[in-house]
Amino acid sequence: MRPAKPPQQACPHDASRTSCNLHCKYNHFEADELVIDSWELKCLDCGYRKTIGYRTDEPESMEDVESVETCPFCNACGLTPGRNPCQA
Repeated sequence: MRPAKPPQQACPHDASRTSCNLHCKYNHFEADELVIDSWELKCLDCGYRKTIGYRTDEPESMEDVESVETCPFCNACGLTPGRNPCQA
């Protein structure tokens, strides 16, 4: 079972903040032979952003990944592209 929200952690932009208002988002792109699945973790307050992407033309990006459709930040899965699991 996935957490209700992405993990809260100390803000990387401001050491005085004890946590960030983190949300994650799934994106999927296909063009010819190329498929890209990406996940973005973003703080809605301070703008911190981290993205992890998986590309079929870079097989090393998918090493040790059980499913590219599972969020590496909060373990949400089965989402449609553009869906924010934190708003579910």
